Amino acid sequence: MIFRPLRLAVLLGPVLLMVSGCRQSSPPPQPKPPTSVSSRPFPNRAGSSSDDTNLVLGNPSGANTDSNNFLLSKPQYTLSYNRRSGTPNWVAWRTSKSNLGSVDRSNRFHPDEMLPPGSQISPSDYKNSGYDRGHICPSGDRTNTPEDNDATFSMANMMPQTPELNRHVWADFENYVRDVVRAGNEVYQVAGPVGTAGTIAGGRVVVPQGCWKVVVVVPESQSSTRRINAQTRVIAIAIPNTNDPKLETADWRSFRTTPLQIERAVHLDLFSNLSPQLKSALEQKTDSGE
Repeated sequence: MIFRPLRLAVLLGPVLLMVSGCRQSSPPPQPKPPTSVSSRPFPNRAGSSSDDTNLVLGNPSGANTDSNNFLLSKPQYTLSYNRRSGTPNWVAWRTSKSNLGSVDRSNRFHPDEMLPPGSQISPSDYKNSGYDRGHICPSGDRTNTPEDNDATFSMANMMPQTPELNRHVWADFENYVRDVVRAGNEVYQVAGPVGTAGTIAGGRVVVPQGCWKVVVVVPESQSSTRRINAQTRVIAIAIPNTNDPKLETADWRSFRTTPLQIERAVHLDLFSNLSPQLKSALEQKTDSGE
């Protein structure tokens, strides 16, 4: 069966159709916090965006101490956690050859103790939901030490994904990106959910309508933003989070789009640390490499 490429707006339906239109000249506005969940700052900041190697491209949402946009920084990845959705708004991480080793999967899914107790999601919250605990920063990107691999099993690094997505086309793309790293590159990745397809865990965890990822490829040892230019390879994908069996045999290349379309859908500024000219050039790229 051939899985035919579709336009991103078709794949994610009204989520992207609502945000189509003229290109924005300033960072997209952040969604307003819901009235049902307090948006006051958490009692302590879990991380800082300054000198964070995972945020070389920028802090996409200006995450801080807000409970729905909470900056949580670890050596392995940095994320913006959303108490309302029980998932990250985004996760950013850097992968180089030094991160790839041979340690076994931890498989120790666990609540993230860097979050306040009332905001922590338990592994059992996904039980009998029909959804996988889908890694955003993959376990396979952190196989150099047991500690690094274990960190990827924090529930703060998860979003509900259908088995058809998580175990097949999404995993295929993760494997491809690691092959790009092994070929002599470093990559900066940012990924997360888009839209709402329902909830699990008694409404505590939002099931996304789709999942997206943007990958910036930099030659090894040239990781500074000064080495990123208009010719830098950028791979952006967005895939529907459905039970469609076609996802089991789909090619991730069928879901390539531009970073700009993703930014409009999720109201993020993915390249905020780059100059306006370079940011604009990268945002409009649709990858054509192999």
